[in-house]
Amino acid sequence: MRLATPVRGIGRAAARPLRRYLDFRFDRLEERLGALESGDGHNDLLGRVDVTEHNTGRSPPGFDEVVSQAVSAAQFEHPNFQRLHRIVYPGAVILPWGSSPGPGLHRKVWEFVYVLRAAEQYGLLAEGRRAVGFGVGQEPIPAVLAAHGVSVLATDLDASDEASDSWIDTGQHLAGTQALSMPQIVPDEVLERLVAIRYVDMNAIPDDLGSFDLAWSCCALEHLGSPRAGLEFVSRSLDLLRPGGVAVHTTELELTPRESTADYGNLAVYRPADLDQLVRDARKRGFEVSTNWYVALETPADRWIAHHPYDDPAHLKLMIGDSVSTSVGLLIRRPG
Repeated sequence: MRLATPVRGIGRAAARPLRRYLDFRFDRLEERLGALESGDGHNDLLGRVDVTEHNTGRSPPGFDEVVSQAVSAAQFEHPNFQRLHRIVYPGAVILPWGSSPGPGLHRKVWEFVYVLRAAEQYGLLAEGRRAVGFGVGQEPIPAVLAAHGVSVLATDLDASDEASDSWIDTGQHLAGTQALSMPQIVPDEVLERLVAIRYVDMNAIPDDLGSFDLAWSCCALEHLGSPRAGLEFVSRSLDLLRPGGVAVHTTELELTPRESTADYGNLAVYRPADLDQLVRDARKRGFEVSTNWYVALETPADRWIAHHPYDDPAHLKLMIGDSVSTSVGLLIRRPG
């Protein structure tokens, strides 16, 4: 622990040139966002979007009581979101692949906060609760749960599986409890006491994991090899829930009209029709699900579509292959 201060100082010194570069880059991005807002910057990709199916008969979802819903810029302004955001990111918004500018209008940040809000509204952020996360990587969720006294089983694909290579290369793989260390959220000794690690293939969930009050994953199920595999994982995760427990999964929501589900090999993008079928199946099994697939286009941040290399002022929507996608959360509860 005595080494923390000088090491942190060295890190800050080394980061100054990069920070100057990023400050300049973000200034330029703010100019681009201002151009879009004034109408001077036309985002041609927006012409691919058709959210008629998503929005008909629906109004924008809020963040008082979350349901199965899509991300929007307005939700970032809600007091519940901002309160949980400060818990997840008490300082700068740092993601495994870099920082998010300004207030962090990044869909990944929304996914983390959405999972925690779903758990909170059902009273699951409490001592004695049990949670299991899939494809956890280096997410902050285990640290936040542990800070609230929740026992956590954090899982990821074994590093020996070649499917883990890309996650390892981008610094997103769970390589032991130390990868989840976030002392700004929870002391390491608490994390080590409450968080256990297990390597699990999401396509073959073992029978001996146990039962949980919360099961979650963040944009992992679409990477399981096919659209069907991702939906089958969600269905299997429901078997792990105790009475009153919730499953919270985020994934990709298609905004480009198409007759079949987009399958890019290692990534699927789900249509509202795919998710509606999942919901019907869950309800037939006795689970509770409320949905609102409304996709916001009201603000410049909502209309901005990020694309490689994602040098963008907002990252709520993005290009994936020939799809335009946004993040959507699935919230399914076992009655109890």
